[in-house]
Formats: sequence, C-alpha cells, structure tokens
Amino acid sequence: MQLRLMYVIIAVLAALVVAVAGSFVTVIEGGRPTAALKTGAVAFAGALTLLIVVMGAVGVVGS
Repeated sequence: MQLRLMYVIIAVLAALVVAVAGSFVTVIEGGRPTAALKTGAVAFAGALTLLIVVMGAVGVVGS
C-alpha cells in the first residue's frame, strides 16, 4: 500500500515538473502569463494522465 502511494506521489510530482517546464518555455518564448498558466494546466493534465496509464499498464496502480 505504501509503495503504491509513493509511486502515485512521484507521478504527481513529475507531472508538476512538466507543467512548470511548459509554463517556463511559454514565458521564455514571449507568452503572456495567462497563456503560461493554460500551457501548464494542459501539460499537467496530459502528463498525469500518461503517467497513470503507464503505471496502470505496469501494474503499479489499479486493482
């Protein structure tokens, strides 16, 4: 149980890193803060979904 929770926490943190990186790239390219927020939110949702699907396929999370 604790090992699965650790993997889920790592997945959320990895998705947050992707979101921050996406926002940072948007700001560096001259985007507005609202565009950076939107890019970060989309990147977070996509990365978290992908990580959860991969962890489910590997058997880390799920039934």
